[in-house]
Amino acid sequence: MPLSTARCYHRWLAGATLLALLWVTPTAWACTISPSTSANFGNISSFAIANTPHDTSAQPNAGAVCQGSVLGLAVVSNQWIRATVTSANQGELVNAASGDTVPFRIFALASENEEIFLNTTYNYFNPVLIDLLGLLGGQSANIPMEFRTLPTANIAAGTYTDTLSVNWNWRICNLGALVCLNFRTGSGTSTINLNLTVTPDCAIQAPDLNFGSSPLIAGFDPVTQTIDITCTKGSDYSVGLSDGQHPAANIRRMENNGHYLEYQLYKGTAGNDRWGNTGSERRPSSLADTNPGTPSGITSQGFTYRGDILPGQNTPPAGTYTDMIVVDVIF
Repeated sequence: MPLSTARCYHRWLAGATLLALLWVTPTAWACTISPSTSANFGNISSFAIANTPHDTSAQPNAGAVCQGSVLGLAVVSNQWIRATVTSANQGELVNAASGDTVPFRIFALASENEEIFLNTTYNYFNPVLIDLLGLLGGQSANIPMEFRTLPTANIAAGTYTDTLSVNWNWRICNLGALVCLNFRTGSGTSTINLNLTVTPDCAIQAPDLNFGSSPLIAGFDPVTQTIDITCTKGSDYSVGLSDGQHPAANIRRMENNGHYLEYQLYKGTAGNDRWGNTGSERRPSSLADTNPGTPSGITSQGFTYRGDILPGQNTPPAGTYTDMIVVDVIF
């Protein structure tokens, strides 16, 4: 009789230990919140921002790592991992220096087109995402958030930022013997710092220059042409012309089968101010022949130049003489 009583006593202790473990487990946190994360779009030219969307994601996550549930939505439907996002700039990246803005959209997963709207609660624990994020099976998952810019024309170069506040709220089933014992609940707030660097860019229209034909050097007349340049709003620049493919000292030369025809390119329609690519030979946007000044980002600026076949050289053999000039812009 005493031995039997002892056995019953030990079984009762084992049962008590098991019950204690089941009671402690539900108090564990289902989600871990990081106070601050970031999402960086990188360096993108103003022309690229104007024409196409660009994506990035919060790294390493949107501020939350959550434990999933072994039980699916069909078994326990009242589970959630909710995020409510607010924006310091109402959903726009802002350049503090110029005041220009770039709007953006927010997605739980951009590939699934799961959009998150500002000031509206989004539940990550949904049929589209639960398996993709690994929230089935009970394993932990980084909760993602992705961002996409909207095409925005004519903005200044510089740094664009926004700060998002994400209010997290969760309720996830705590499993015991394949039944939902109770729910792990909690809340927290994380901050996502968004950054975009817009770089200056230009569109250059540089038509070919054709001197025509002549049997003698003296028969070539000066030829004028204009290079049109449209650059990022507010980005002053200078434009230069290279010496070509066959220069001799400061003299440009066109070539045909080892023979050369010397020529020169000058600023404007008159005078002998050589247009080159170094120092004072360059031309600033402030002194463009048409629309001089700081670029507007919309209206092109024109730089007129004159090409002369240099006198005093021997007439080379008949043929077609060519050269290639590089037009470069420096901000």
